[in-house]
Amino acid sequence: MECASFEHTDYGENLGGVMTNQIISNGDVEMEMIYLIVGAMFLAYAGMLMLYYNVHSKERKNKPSKLISKGVMSLRRGVYEKAYAYFKIAYEYSEKINDYHNMAEALYHIGLVYKEQDDVENARYFFEEAFKIFNEYNEERGIDKTQNSLNYLESLNLE
Repeated sequence: MECASFEHTDYGENLGGVMTNQIISNGDVEMEMIYLIVGAMFLAYAGMLMLYYNVHSKERKNKPSKLISKGVMSLRRGVYEKAYAYFKIAYEYSEKINDYHNMAEALYHIGLVYKEQDDVENARYFFEEAFKIFNEYNEERGIDKTQNSLNYLESLNLE
């Protein structure tokens, strides 16, 4: 049985309407394929990097508020551990980027988690911390809601 050799092939026939009389070795074809594959991989990688950084930069702006929203959903469902985790991560992330509004929001919501679990002391602590930040930045809505929560906790102590 005779095996075909592909080391040197004479393409002297018409290939796609183009006449060629070149002798192309397997090594040359393989190198061209490698260059094409590497080039395509590089372009795909560069495209993925651009997409990643574009999405990541947009995500960075909304991340704390999205985490807080997810925490609120968990809090409403009564999944307190998960809600606490979302709020804690939102707080930590907000702290890194100096987003004081979302820091205070996260602290306020952690207070709500503790309030829902009847842990008045921890709830009070987090409401007071949120109140300090809201007050420092003159955020009236935040001041009002934390003050209302603190008043509610105080009414529990009076009973």
